[in-house]
Amino acid sequence: MIMNIDQDNRRRYKASKIGLFPRVKQQRGAVALVITLILVVVASLSSLVVNKSAINEQKRSGINLRNKEVYAAANGALEYGIAQIEIWYTDGDDATPDWAGVADELVDPNALAGDTATSIYDPDGDDAADTLAQGIDDFGLLGGGITYTLLTDESAEPAIIEVSVTVAGQAESHVTKTLNVRVARTKLGTPSAFQGPALIVEDCIAAGAILGTPDIQAYDVAIASITGDSDDTTCIDPGNFSFPASDQIAEEIVSDSLFEAMFGTVANDQAIQDMALESADVYFVTDTSPWSANAGDSTHPVILYFDETSECPSINGGAIIYGLVYYDTPAGGCANPGTGNAKIFGTMAFEGDLKKFNANIEITQTAFGGGPGDPITVSYITPLPGSWRDF
Repeated sequence: MIMNIDQDNRRRYKASKIGLFPRVKQQRGAVALVITLILVVVASLSSLVVNKSAINEQKRSGINLRNKEVYAAANGALEYGIAQIEIWYTDGDDATPDWAGVADELVDPNALAGDTATSIYDPDGDDAADTLAQGIDDFGLLGGGITYTLLTDESAEPAIIEVSVTVAGQAESHVTKTLNVRVARTKLGTPSAFQGPALIVEDCIAAGAILGTPDIQAYDVAIASITGDSDDTTCIDPGNFSFPASDQIAEEIVSDSLFEAMFGTVANDQAIQDMALESADVYFVTDTSPWSANAGDSTHPVILYFDETSECPSINGGAIIYGLVYYDTPAGGCANPGTGNAKIFGTMAFEGDLKKFNANIEITQTAFGGGPGDPITVSYITPLPGSWRDF
């Protein structure tokens, strides 16, 4: 039995020599090779995934950069569009946006809600559309460039206008940005500002306030009050005013305040100050020294606004003013208003009580209108809070 076992082992040894039974080491080499191939494939796939992710990240970064550049260009174009509409309404001439719905401006100059107008981006004023240089690229405006849409009739007070721009990259035109904002166009010069009574006082004219015999030439109303009772002669005392052409004295104007009556409910001191920076027809005076310059003419009435910080300076030197002279009275009223020597063609208006008015001021009631400097075109443009949109 022992011999048979030894013979069997010898046969197995010989069989392994001629390959009938595989050796253990050969089996281990094949498994290692398979595992190595699997690891190489996994590493290759991982590398492809990482490379693709990096490429996508680069694309996203590029698109984000282009979006920022186009967005900056759109902001610049929108600011230019707002500045352009301010020029149209505040430059003292009759030109306003060329509304598409207005067939004949001489017959009916007022556009209606829904009418549109366009302008080009032209900061150098050569009547040729310019590109918007932002960073490394140039950008162009799409469509009509800057678009204006009336959301109310142009004659409304205030009128609401939407300003819109769409900007695209020239090299990558698929990257676009649209921005719009709504603005209010408010008339600074209401009809009462340029066609009002000769003298308007917010409260009262006290007895003895009128010195001498100052002249008022009025074809309609010589003196009016906002809050004073026109039937109360103890409040409205015309004193020694001479007004031979009119018998209308102390006419009452229905309004909450003198400022509202002259400039409307939307305007404020800051609006007039801003307007003075943009229009030659508006003067916002803070200097306390006397005013002695001529201002305006028969076709170009002005607003001469004395802020309360000016403390009601006198108008002297024979100055001739066409338009509205308005005194924003400090607390306690003007101590010495209207002194000096001047001629006013239009209206003088005083907040609070009129405490003193001397004989050397002459007022001639004048109704302005038509032609360059039409007071209806003296307006103020202000963006409406919360109306800005980004698409």
